[in-house]
Amino acid sequence: MGNRETVNIIIEHMLQDGADNDIMDLSEVSGIVVKTMRKKEIETRYANKIKTRKDGKQFYVYINRKQITAVTKEGLYEKLYEMEYGRFRATLEELFPQWLIWRRDYTNISSKSLREYVILWKTFLEKEKDFISTPITDIKTKTLLNLFRKWTKDGTLPKKRFANIKSLLNGIYQYSLEELEIIEMNPIRNINTKRLPFKPVNNSNDVFTVEERKKLLDHLQGNMDIYALAICFDFHMILRISELLALKWSSIQGDYIRIQGQKLAHYEMRDDLTFETRQTVNVDHIKGKTDEGYRNQILTPKTKEILEMVRAQNPDGEYIFMKNGKQLYMETFNKYLRNCCSEVNIKRRSSHKVRFTVASILYTEGVPLMTLQKMLGHTTAAMTMHYLRQVNTIEESAQVICDALG
Repeated sequence: MGNRETVNIIIEHMLQDGADNDIMDLSEVSGIVVKTMRKKEIETRYANKIKTRKDGKQFYVYINRKQITAVTKEGLYEKLYEMEYGRFRATLEELFPQWLIWRRDYTNISSKSLREYVILWKTFLEKEKDFISTPITDIKTKTLLNLFRKWTKDGTLPKKRFANIKSLLNGIYQYSLEELEIIEMNPIRNINTKRLPFKPVNNSNDVFTVEERKKLLDHLQGNMDIYALAICFDFHMILRISELLALKWSSIQGDYIRIQGQKLAHYEMRDDLTFETRQTVNVDHIKGKTDEGYRNQILTPKTKEILEMVRAQNPDGEYIFMKNGKQLYMETFNKYLRNCCSEVNIKRRSSHKVRFTVASILYTEGVPLMTLQKMLGHTTAAMTMHYLRQVNTIEESAQVICDALG
């Protein structure tokens, strides 16, 4: 019987004794033994390859022309072990849940974004078994580019959808680079995706035109239902629906109203990446949690008139838009708005398009871009430009051009 077999038998008896005495689980001890044997193999394999600096303060070894260093020989062996068996061999499949839980616990990511990342993973990446089971250190830039080409080759994937998938992968890579330190660069940032064939998006009719806005406001004139008043108010402001529903009477300061909170749907993510039942919560921050989100909006004579009608129905409520003592619901708001669109025979759109519409109308009427940026609560002018759409008819635009150019 060889020495190794003898050692294995002795170890097996020791492990069994430990397990029988409830010192630790047999599988746990087995894992420790396997790790010890692997470390011994690493030491044997690299013993004659490790070199020391002249000052004796650093040990190093070259692997595939890459220098691996440590201040002690034991530390270098530990690094080599990690490279071959430990976290350096972690796959995207292993890293995704770690990264998502880290995002949940240590960053200001919303529960909505967490849910979207889980959906994207299941829809796109979970199907790429070979790709996600490859250690992240072994994934080449070309492999990533080929995967991007595969997803976009038929031109049916919208650019925004692709950007979200890319953001997911970029997040895992940055986590592996900055937090785990198991990679030395993020290849996602070096990939040029501008030439990929994305699905064309027609934004020309995704907002209400000036004429459609007027039709809706005329249709709602005299309607005292709280949802009708909220829609009218929204068409005179430039708010996110989550901000509108969280407005308080105490937020009114003379001719201005302070935007300083949101009513949001919240889904608590468990460690197994499933989500608890949806809850609705009021939060004292604005989307993105930036200073720019907190802002004052001017109250026009029309918005003051609407608020007076609301006050008559809800004189004692904490929040402005309440029905039967409860804040309005986003889903009901959108349903009411879409029904109104059908009633005046225009395209059905959601509340988010109201924000685009008002921003575009104000810009068309001459409100400076920087002023509009502050009103929207954006951090950059580029973000504001994304909101601007054509709100006049082609004939109206043509007339403006003729009047301007003669």
